[in-house]
Amino acid sequence: MAASMSFSASSNITVRIQNAILKPIPQRCKEIEEIIKSGSPKDFRTLLPSLVENIFGFGGDTGWNLDVISKTHFHHDFEAIRQFLGPEGPLLTLIYNLQTDPYLTYEFPFKCLPAPTRQQIEERSLPMFFVSKIQLQSTGQPTVALTAFEYYLFHFAYALVNPLWQEKGPHWNNLNEITYPALLEDYMQYFLPLKKKALPKFPQSLSPNRSPGGHQHNSSTRGSTGNTPSWPRTRMGLLKANLITAQKSHSQNSPVSEKAEAEIWWSETLVQVLAEFWLNQNSLDMDKSFMNHSSLMHTSRYGEPSKADTFFSLFDHFVPSNNHVRLCRMFIKHIHHFVNSAGLEGIGSYQTHEPSPLDEFKRALIPQHLQKKIYAFLQHSFAKWPLDSSFRLILETWLTYIQPWRYTNISPTVKAGIDQEVKEEVADSWFPFIRDNLLFYSTLFQLFLNRTAKLDLTSIYNANIVYRVSKVFSLSNLSDLLQEVERMLCSSSLRQSPGPLGGSCLSKEFRSQELSIVLNVQIVDLERPGFTYTNMFGPVTVKEVKQLLNQIAAAKASVTAVKPVRSAKKSGWASFFDVSSLFKDASFGDLSAAESKKLLQYLEQAVTNICRTFNLSPPIDPIPPRPKSGYLSLYPELEEPDDISLDDNDMLLPSTPECVRTDEGLRLTPLGRYQLMNGLKKFDIGLQCDPDLQPIRSFENAALVRMLHRASSFINTNYENEITFLYNRPDFVGKLARVFLAAPHGANKPTSSPLPKDLERQLHKPRLSLRFLGSYQMLIYLGLMYLLTYFVWGFGFFGFTFFLLGCIIVYGVFQAMVQPSSTDSDKYL
Repeated sequence: MAASMSFSASSNITVRIQNAILKPIPQRCKEIEEIIKSGSPKDFRTLLPSLVENIFGFGGDTGWNLDVISKTHFHHDFEAIRQFLGPEGPLLTLIYNLQTDPYLTYEFPFKCLPAPTRQQIEERSLPMFFVSKIQLQSTGQPTVALTAFEYYLFHFAYALVNPLWQEKGPHWNNLNEITYPALLEDYMQYFLPLKKKALPKFPQSLSPNRSPGGHQHNSSTRGSTGNTPSWPRTRMGLLKANLITAQKSHSQNSPVSEKAEAEIWWSETLVQVLAEFWLNQNSLDMDKSFMNHSSLMHTSRYGEPSKADTFFSLFDHFVPSNNHVRLCRMFIKHIHHFVNSAGLEGIGSYQTHEPSPLDEFKRALIPQHLQKKIYAFLQHSFAKWPLDSSFRLILETWLTYIQPWRYTNISPTVKAGIDQEVKEEVADSWFPFIRDNLLFYSTLFQLFLNRTAKLDLTSIYNANIVYRVSKVFSLSNLSDLLQEVERMLCSSSLRQSPGPLGGSCLSKEFRSQELSIVLNVQIVDLERPGFTYTNMFGPVTVKEVKQLLNQIAAAKASVTAVKPVRSAKKSGWASFFDVSSLFKDASFGDLSAAESKKLLQYLEQAVTNICRTFNLSPPIDPIPPRPKSGYLSLYPELEEPDDISLDDNDMLLPSTPECVRTDEGLRLTPLGRYQLMNGLKKFDIGLQCDPDLQPIRSFENAALVRMLHRASSFINTNYENEITFLYNRPDFVGKLARVFLAAPHGANKPTSSPLPKDLERQLHKPRLSLRFLGSYQMLIYLGLMYLLTYFVWGFGFFGFTFFLLGCIIVYGVFQAMVQPSSTDSDKYL
């Protein structure tokens, strides 16, 4: 009877929730909240999965559009969802109560786990986070059994990488305005508080554990059953293991520590789930599996024939979206604030007093849960991210992680997402963090140099990227701390190299051989097998830095060499409305004068910062002399005779590579090829054809344009000599001809791009052009003028034609009278 009543109540609640979901969001949240309060947690055991999947749009459903609803445009929806899904909202309160049942589990789809995690589980190298969460079904398929809180967080984190959200791809300009990032901020502020000395109180389970997946009992219809096999645990890095063991050695078998661990479990689970789904989509260990093709020939451990399919599915690298990277940076910033809230003494130095369990958790948070995943995330992004301005998102995420000293001041600006100013000096107390994260500074910086070599530094976005990185690495004392870590890590020759040292970094403790071994083990743990560390201040990196300095100098030379080019003087009525001369200023490409000036400032400051960091001198000659060896020694067939004439280059733009004129037009010299390949100079692509042969525009009548072109071509072909003679006459008749005939195209303009000589000679001749009569605008003007003469003076068609010819003759005579006498006729004879 009791079971029947419980089933009846559950069915009634299911119907009510399904009806509530169909209503607008504010009413939907209110009614579901009332349903939750009116029932008991037991009634929602089987209803939680369907409700959570409906919220986050799992399984092809659109969900509640958490990634689209903004505070500005949907204020009521935004507030209703934020209150309903908040850390103290009705849904999370229900989940806290369901969490008290240690035997209640829910199944999360195995295929939705990140590819590296799936690969490890299939190879029986079980990650630590999934030790008690993976079970085997009778078919041998692995399943993920989660508690109520874990189940909710898995769906929350997976929503960001869900292909449905990736395809929609809304652009989040302000993270505080969108529902999903606002919820993330609420969860981090609640489970990872910045100002509180203790975590919030949660309902305690009868038998607190990380995840009760190992229990064979299951009260949920979506739960997992079966015996859990004995999975081997993956080895942790020595540095991480030593750190965590030292932190927890004093608290073993302590009831107080067990209670504190149960409280910290909620915060730890949030960090682990977010790191698993957002930072672990591309692991460095996957590349090792790609090289082992023999694994495709092995039989699956679960008897599955789809091992090859699984392997090739992992071959597709996951490329995060811009919103994904923004939230990762937001997450890392909050982690820095949370870890630093314990004080520098509690983070990077040995303590004389016993730290609290919360401080222990903060100390172990980054090395235990985040370090390796963040490193793989950044390294993959440096290698795979497109070569566009959006790379700045990845760059800022990297710079956020390697600058924890920027996030020590807990203030209201943290929640507003406002960064503090970059400090001028890095204190010695941050040496432990730099030591434990050496690869983030050295290896990723070398990857940045490789990427920068492919960038066009005449772009203000790319120049700003180089400037931002150089500004961070030029902070006082940072290079000294990095050099000290490398002295401990590398050979004795590097230790003996001269250079300034950080004060407290010279202690014998940091120079010990044991710590050097630990650092090497940490590098092995973070990197691929066979990885060879390259010194950040060694000759290989310094050579790449010098190449970057030369690249910056070449970009500066390209910007400063370009001078403003006067546009062609307009004729006719257009000259009365030409005001472009009032706004002329020096610019480069599509950049304005102010942007060009800022571009040069970025490049100059980047050179100063890089030279300060690596103790180098700035390059003196940005443009190399004409090569006679080296480059040409490899390609002797490209070398030109010494007596080659470059007199024709006076008609080239300053930004054009060096060329010589031949019978087939301009041809690049070896120096010109060198300038073009290295980005020193480039061709300014422009119109280099007969203007009458341009594609027909939408404001032109196609049939009329073709008819007028045939007429003008017939006249130009049959009367070419007469037209040229009339155009070049120095008397009044010549002036009158120059009013109505089209001037030679580009005759007095510097050459901007290569052009065949025959076509160039053809364009440099005067001609008759009637294409302007084919535009709809001209037809409208003629129609209005005809109507005006018809209604005012009563002119018919022939009268209007003679009137129009008279106006044209008067206009031509007037223009010929004011035209200057000097011409360039000798160029076209």
